[in-house]
Amino acid sequence: MDRRERNDLARADKLQQEIDFIAQELSAAFGLGGRARKSGDANERARKAIQSRVSETIARIRKEHPALAVHLSGSIRLGVFCSYSADQVVNWRLV
Repeated sequence: MDRRERNDLARADKLQQEIDFIAQELSAAFGLGGRARKSGDANERARKAIQSRVSETIARIRKEHPALAVHLSGSIRLGVFCSYSADQVVNWRLV
């Protein structure tokens, strides 16, 4: 027997709130057509974050020192592993 039929409106309201909450959580977990949404792999999220930060930094460097930005763009490899490998020997001089 339904809670509303028994005039237990407070309990019926609480149950409806729980149903609404569960429905909201399920709709957040599933995409269109009921397919499960892909949650980003932690490694992939980290890789994308690093790639974004390195790109932003090189863009800022490009404004001040275009030649260095070209060098870094060609020398930094991003992916599963990140590396710096210059095509030629660079003599760094700090001033």
